[in-house]
Amino acid sequence: MVYLHDGTLEGILTGIYTMFYARARFDEGQLLALEHYQSDIFQLTVEIETNEEKANKVAQSIYEHFGPDGFRTVVTAFLSDDNDFGTVLFRFLKRAYKMGPKALEALSDLSIYALYQKYRKVTRETHLLTGLLRFSELKSGIFYAEYEPTYNITGLLADHFKERLGDQLWVIHDKKRQIAAFYDKETYYIRALGAFDTLVYSEKEKAFQTMWQSYTQHIAIKERENLVCQRAHMPKKYWKYLTEKISSQH
Repeated sequence: MVYLHDGTLEGILTGIYTMFYARARFDEGQLLALEHYQSDIFQLTVEIETNEEKANKVAQSIYEHFGPDGFRTVVTAFLSDDNDFGTVLFRFLKRAYKMGPKALEALSDLSIYALYQKYRKVTRETHLLTGLLRFSELKSGIFYAEYEPTYNITGLLADHFKERLGDQLWVIHDKKRQIAAFYDKETYYIRALGAFDTLVYSEKEKAFQTMWQSYTQHIAIKERENLVCQRAHMPKKYWKYLTEKISSQH
């Protein structure tokens, strides 16, 4: 049986509620996003209607059984944007409820480890981009950062930069998903945001970018260039939006 959800966390949690209520077996039920599901005439499907009350019951159950850290792990793993996350969460809970509060430590269990893997991928990219994300000052005085992350981490980065750049107006723009976090010096809001034709930088920003590119080019020692090491610490997929790499990434 394949249960189909709307792609939201609430939709997935509603699906979990439905599957447990239907006594779906560990190795039989799948919980997938309707948007990405390819119809199969040999598969029975159930389309889940998102229900806030049911979703809240599952969320509360996860929090009560595994504490704030366990709940945070689940929510962070959801940001992996993987189509199979619903199935992974269902199987995780099937095992974890039997193990108790310390289930997340049982990484030798494949169902526990599958969820933990998604959590680690998201947190690893978030940590990397706290150092690689580049803000540029626009003519309006707003600091703007654009990027295309593998995972849906804009909210996690916004939490970080709210503390680091709390006295600035800034925008973090995920161009891959066309969403952005807008910070007004008090709180941030995540909204849809399409691509810009052009960005108008402040004069100070233009001068800084020119100096920074010149500086990085002059300190580079060609004989000691190590692209393998560079890519290990600064994966090439992120170079497109790094000021210091713009002139050399091709």
